[in-house]
Amino acid sequence: MSSSTARRLMRRIGKALLGLVIVLLALAVAGAIYQAIATERAERAYPPPGKMVDVGGYSLHINCVGQGSPTVVLDSGLGDFSAQWVRVQRQVSGTIRVCAYDRVGMGWSEMVPDPRDAKQITSELHTLLSKAGIEGPYVLVGHSLGGLSMLTYAARYPDEVAGVALVDSSTELDQFSHRPKARESHEPQKQSLAVVS
Repeated sequence: MSSSTARRLMRRIGKALLGLVIVLLALAVAGAIYQAIATERAERAYPPPGKMVDVGGYSLHINCVGQGSPTVVLDSGLGDFSAQWVRVQRQVSGTIRVCAYDRVGMGWSEMVPDPRDAKQITSELHTLLSKAGIEGPYVLVGHSLGGLSMLTYAARYPDEVAGVALVDSSTELDQFSHRPKARESHEPQKQSLAVVS
């Protein structure tokens, strides 16, 4: 193969690769535009059932129904959000106030790049409850991973907590055997707190 033939072949391959890159970039831009439009339409079609509360530069969603004290605060498991609690809220709200919220990036709550550990999650929940004007004492209910968050909340803010209920909750042993670094952000439950599971 002569050098001029090799150069022509390289130019053709280069042009083909450049064309492929341009097509892929165009598809990525079209996909981003489509996603932005679809997200905006979904937000208009399905507004949050509760209210959005600014917790320091970003907003979290909380939905409270019913009246009475103590207020029950519901936290979902990994990958779930407040809508998972609708049936529970309907049943319990006849006798007490029940609030379900969405952690950062879940349900209607905004996504932020902050670290996702138990200390951060419970700090956000504490700010959310305060800024939303939802006074304690609280009965904290956590499902799965939400159980560890609620135990951490109770350990950090024991004067605000009347009780904790765990629903098929993760345990420290199970959770930390899979993710040992998460142990650093978890605060064990204090002995004076009554836990119902």
